[in-house]
Amino acid sequence: MDAVPPVAARRRALAALGAGSLGLLLYGCGGVDATLPATASSTTGSQSTPPVTPPPAAPTPPRVFTLDANEMLKAKQLIAAANPSLQTSWSALLASANAALQLAPFSVVDKNMVPPSGDKHDYLSLAPYWWPDPTKPNGLPYIQRDGQINPSSKNNDSDSVRMQAFCSAIGTLTTAWFLSGDARYADKAASLLRTWFIDPTTRMNPNLNYGQGIPGITTGRGIGIIDTRNFWQITDGIGLLASSNALSASDLSALNLWFADYLNWLLTSSNGTDEAAAPNNHGTFYDAQVTNLALFTSDTATAQNALNHALTKLLPTQFDKTGKEPLELSRTRPFHYSVFNLVAFLRLAKYGAAANVDIAHASAVAGSPQSLQASVAFLAPYVANPSSWPYQDLTGIEYDGDGNEFDGVLPVLQQAVLLYGATPQLTAALDAVRSHLPNAVSWLQWPLTTTS
Repeated sequence: MDAVPPVAARRRALAALGAGSLGLLLYGCGGVDATLPATASSTTGSQSTPPVTPPPAAPTPPRVFTLDANEMLKAKQLIAAANPSLQTSWSALLASANAALQLAPFSVVDKNMVPPSGDKHDYLSLAPYWWPDPTKPNGLPYIQRDGQINPSSKNNDSDSVRMQAFCSAIGTLTTAWFLSGDARYADKAASLLRTWFIDPTTRMNPNLNYGQGIPGITTGRGIGIIDTRNFWQITDGIGLLASSNALSASDLSALNLWFADYLNWLLTSSNGTDEAAAPNNHGTFYDAQVTNLALFTSDTATAQNALNHALTKLLPTQFDKTGKEPLELSRTRPFHYSVFNLVAFLRLAKYGAAANVDIAHASAVAGSPQSLQASVAFLAPYVANPSSWPYQDLTGIEYDGDGNEFDGVLPVLQQAVLLYGATPQLTAALDAVRSHLPNAVSWLQWPLTTTS
C-alpha cells in the first residue's frame, strides 16, 4: 500500500474527531436528562390551568448523501399511513430484511484465492470480460470479450460478488430499520459493518490494489475501483442508523477512519490515478466515489475538486448536444452503459447540490439543453418501447442493472423526476419499469407519490 502523506494523517484525525463528535450528539452528554420539568399550575380556588402540551418535534432528516433525506422522511410517513402505492415494495423489503437477519457475516478473508500480497485482508477481484485464451495450453494470457461476463469472475474464489452482496444487505437492513423502527435490522447491519470494516480478524484493508486483475497480464488495475461504486449504501446506511443505538461512538470513529484511509488511497495510489484519468463511466464513478467519501468524512475541498473535474472535464466530453453519450453508445451493450454512466452522473448531481457545484443543470455544449435532463429524455422512450432501440446491443433494454437495481434505469428515472419534473415520457417509462420490478426498494427510497 502507498505511503500515507501527512495530509492523509490530518484527514484521518479529522474523520475520527468528526465521528466522535457525532457519537456525542447521538448518545448524549454525560447522561444529563434534558427533559424539562413540568411547570407547576397556578391555582385560583379550585380552578387550575392545564399544562400546555408542546407540538411534536419535526423528525430529523438522516445524514445521507446519495439518497434524498426528505424523500426518506416522506417514505416513512407514507409507510406509517399504509399508503397503497408502496405496499408491494414495502412487503418485499421486509421479506428481504428478514432474510438478511439470517446471513452469515461477510468478510474478504473468506475468499478461496490468496492475493499476490499473501494477505487475505486485501480485496481481490477478476476482470469480468476477460477469458482464457483457447489457443494456449494454460489459457494465459487471458483475452478480452467485451460485454461477455466470465462466470469464474463471479464466484466465491474472489471478492466482487461478496462485496456487492454485503452492500446490498446493508442497504436493505438500514432502510428497513429507518422505515420500521425495528431494532433487529439496525443491530444486524451494525454487526455486518463491524465484521467488514473494524474487526482486526476479518476487516478489509482500505485499498483495491488487486481489483479486476487479469490472469497472465496484471494483478490489479485502476478499473477495479468501480467495484466499490455501491459503497454509498454503506455511508448512507451509517446515516440511517444514526437514530438507533446500534453503532457506538467508537464504531463510528473506526468507520470514519477506514473511509478516510480509503479516500486517501483513491487519491494517491497508482490505481487511483489511472482511474481518475478514465474518460468514460469509470472516470465518472471514480469522481462520484471520491465525492461521496469526501462528504462523508467532511472533506469539502476534496469533494468540490472532484465535482468540478466532473463538471469541466467529463461532462463536455461524454455528452453531445442532444444528450447522447457517444463513448457508451459505442460499447457492445450501449443501453446498459448509457444508463450506467447516468447513474454516476446523477449521484454527482446530488452531491453537487450539497457542495454548491451545479452539475444537474449544466450543458456539455454551450447553448444546448441541460445534458443530464436531455440524456434521460433520450433514453426514456426506449424503456417504454424496447423494440424501438436502434442500436446493436448484446442485451438490449435492461431494467434491473445486471441484477442490481441501483446500477439500472429505475433510480435514474426517479431522480430525473425529482430534479426536472414529471413528463409523459418519464411516466410511461416508470410504468414500464414497475411492471418488471414491482418489488424494487427504490420505490421506497424515492417515493414519487404524495403524502396524502
